[in-house]
Amino acid sequence: MNILTTEQFFDGETLHGARIIEVDDNGVISSIAPFDGMADYAYVVPGFVDVQMNGFDKWDVAGSSVEEMVALDEALANHGTTSWLATIVSGPLTKMSESISQIIAAMPHMRGCIGIHVEGPFLGQSPGAHDTRFIIDADIEWIQQLPPEVRLVTVAAENRNAKEAIATLTAQGIVVSLGHSQPNEEQCVDAVHNGAKMVTHLFNGMSGVHHRNYGLALEALTNEKLYAGIIADMVHVQPSAISLAFAAKSSSRVCLVSDSIAWDAPWALSHGVRIADGAPRLADGTLAGSCTPLAHCVQNVAASCNVAPEDALRAATSSPARLLNMATVGHIQVGHQADINGLDSSLRVVKTLRRLQSVRA
Repeated sequence: MNILTTEQFFDGETLHGARIIEVDDNGVISSIAPFDGMADYAYVVPGFVDVQMNGFDKWDVAGSSVEEMVALDEALANHGTTSWLATIVSGPLTKMSESISQIIAAMPHMRGCIGIHVEGPFLGQSPGAHDTRFIIDADIEWIQQLPPEVRLVTVAAENRNAKEAIATLTAQGIVVSLGHSQPNEEQCVDAVHNGAKMVTHLFNGMSGVHHRNYGLALEALTNEKLYAGIIADMVHVQPSAISLAFAAKSSSRVCLVSDSIAWDAPWALSHGVRIADGAPRLADGTLAGSCTPLAHCVQNVAASCNVAPEDALRAATSSPARLLNMATVGHIQVGHQADINGLDSSLRVVKTLRRLQSVRA
């Protein structure tokens, strides 16, 4: 039996007062009740859900062994990320298929990996760090063969065959996010009409916000149907722009993401990736993702962006869970398995329970 007491309890949707949470020996939450006394934690919140995570430190999700993936999973759990999508980026379709198969083979050995995010190669006019040699027209036949473990695919709205690709993915139950894209208004409207639900890393890799010109970022901020992924490492997006996103969108439509990469993996070192000014960059200075765990993004948003802790927490728990239509993560409820973070008053993770097991003392 695990017992957690907290000054404030966030169930994924609402911030409550002091509570005592009991977790039985099977790792299932057995009771949640009011508490009066000296609490162990300032906050108890759901484990964090990261829908865009390419790797961390020396572990890359593309091409890793089962043992390496398990080590990655444990490293993320030590930072409070209890559920995550293994994100692969643009490459030859045969290589991407191999990576998908390798990730699927490793998934039974990991408690945290809940699926795969395919970011590319069906991208558009804002490739960012993606290798433009591999950006191609959407291949409908390849899309139709994607396994159910693929939960999210990033597509550019202006990509040739985008309409059919988005409709096909949506019909397969795969969430579509618009990214690395500079669409016109008609292309974006068509994409949302055909099922696109999100934009990948808002403000980055897309047309922006201008008072006379249409842009994907502007569409994301004003279209209530779209979720907005945001990298809150304080490098990819400045604090005032993050504040704007939370003010324009309900926090139930903002998903904080790490977009972390394996900055110390052999491929990164061979491509000249280095940490500079707070983030990994290619040799020419192009941002190549982040080195910031999702938990630190939550802290950054609450501390530097005029966002209430409750809203910052929602954007890393129930909002991404809702995007993926996964009721079993991102919430704390009686009868659910315990994916729980205990936080201090600055929202720093000090304890994590993840699917039957504590990864901290």
